[in-house]
Amino acid sequence: MKILEKRTLYYLIALLYAILFYQGYMIFLNPFFGYAGFGVNEPRLTNYIFMIYTFALVVLPIYFFRGVNTISAFVCIFIFFLLYAPIQVTFYIDYDGEDMYVAYLQFLYFLGMCLLFYADRVKFKTKIIIPSNVDFFKVLLIVTILSILYMIAKFGGSLKLVAFEDVYEQRSATSELGADVFTAYLSSWLAYMYIPVCLAYGLFAKKKIYIIVGLIGSIIIYMAFASKTALVFPFVIYIMYKTLKNRSLKSSFTFMGIGLITVMIITLLLDFNSITALFWMRTIGNSGSLTLHYHYFFADHPHTYFSHINIINFLSQSYPYPGKALGQAVGNYYWGDEMNANANFWATDGIAAVGDLGILVSSVLLFIIFIFFNRISKNYNQLFLVLTLIPYITSVLNTSLFSSLFTGGALFLFIMLMFNTSVNNPYINENFNNNRS
Repeated sequence: MKILEKRTLYYLIALLYAILFYQGYMIFLNPFFGYAGFGVNEPRLTNYIFMIYTFALVVLPIYFFRGVNTISAFVCIFIFFLLYAPIQVTFYIDYDGEDMYVAYLQFLYFLGMCLLFYADRVKFKTKIIIPSNVDFFKVLLIVTILSILYMIAKFGGSLKLVAFEDVYEQRSATSELGADVFTAYLSSWLAYMYIPVCLAYGLFAKKKIYIIVGLIGSIIIYMAFASKTALVFPFVIYIMYKTLKNRSLKSSFTFMGIGLITVMIITLLLDFNSITALFWMRTIGNSGSLTLHYHYFFADHPHTYFSHINIINFLSQSYPYPGKALGQAVGNYYWGDEMNANANFWATDGIAAVGDLGILVSSVLLFIIFIFFNRISKNYNQLFLVLTLIPYITSVLNTSLFSSLFTGGALFLFIMLMFNTSVNNPYINENFNNNRS
């Protein structure tokens, strides 16, 4: 009975979220940001059967959600609220195409979301944990220190602690220094893997050296690239650790859903301001609009067939937009020469790669990543994994799966966890607190 009651609550939260997103799109995103691509297909709004169909597709994947029993289920919560639901509602409101075709696209996204929620049910007995006596966290600490020293030597006098309003000027000033392949990858791994893992491990193991190194690294990355997220990650990691260390993650769907709904209601009751714009356009609105424009663009432009992945293009030399990243190719076409329209895995590894059916292809790819990571993370404390994966979750929502794995360093984190079992690290064992899977 409790399971049914909880599932009913999930359905209600998902439905209310979708309805509020619809309202916010119509009374805020379209009136204020219609020029930026948040349009309205007026005739479709009178098709109430289509509206019911859309809201049903938003809610129904919850059937496959069983709570946060694995790390993939936690990531899926973010995908659902910040990506999937906005895409479904945006396609109903704005997609300029035949209703049956739009309904077909929505159904493909529905299948993809169901598959991702289902990942935590896949079980296999084969062990992929490799026993090792090496403390890879110490190795990572040394690598992080060496990376910080390299960044200091590389950027030298160009390192500046600038105000937020001057970040674009600083990025422009250091763009050439960080343009070589080695520096680009190292800085990305430092920001998205080394620093978050150091901070999370330092908090769990209560080892100040890891925390200090992580904080210094964050400051250096900000001084070099004016990356605001580099400064935000340490605060987010610390707040989440303090808030959740003695609590279960099993209420994450309810907590996040109600939290977003509350912010939706409050911001819609306020007059237009920067906070409302940041929340509605950048946080929850962009994913739907960008995905829609990727559909438009690749309806009459060449698909990449995964040549947007550097290693594949290195072998095939077949990338159809030389000199431009995928986001730049789309962004320049719709919004101007300065726009880099980075988008989610469904848009990049799906639509851009092979077209409409790429929605399912990219879902399967992420599904495979999920079941792999669920297996190797089985004995780890869930909160520790969540803290280290914050950058990865952010990346999955905004870039290609392969960029998230390689450029973002998530693949190296997965490999490290394969060797560095929780048995050798009691601080991050699943029994460290009550956040057991």
